[in-house]
Amino acid sequence: MPVDVHVHVIVEPWAPTQEREKQPRWYQRIRIAYHTACALAGLTLCGPWAWVLASVRDEASLAGAWVMALIPLVVVAFLDNARRIEARHADPELWRPKWRAALARTLLWAAILATALTLPITTTVLLMTGVQP
Repeated sequence: MPVDVHVHVIVEPWAPTQEREKQPRWYQRIRIAYHTACALAGLTLCGPWAWVLASVRDEASLAGAWVMALIPLVVVAFLDNARRIEARHADPELWRPKWRAALARTLLWAAILATALTLPITTTVLLMTGVQP
């Protein structure tokens, strides 16, 4: 015995109760001086991490170095996102969330720069020639 099921859905058009204020687009919100300062500070911090990645690349394996680079990079990116959101929603007079967000962004730049300076050239040479340099 077949069962007939009838579903009635009423869709009402959504109308916002108040007009949202215009916000600048994402590329207009980028703070170039802030990111440049964080990148320069991260460049000074990336040396020891690049040295560790280079020693793992040379002594263990290239894949191990990539894994060792990407896992902390993901963790620091998640921490950076959390600190940035915390700073955005904090009281404007509080400096501590802003400093923590800047420190997390600097560490993210350090991890990105250490990975970019250490691993891609060796990976490209290995993929093109098949020989570990």
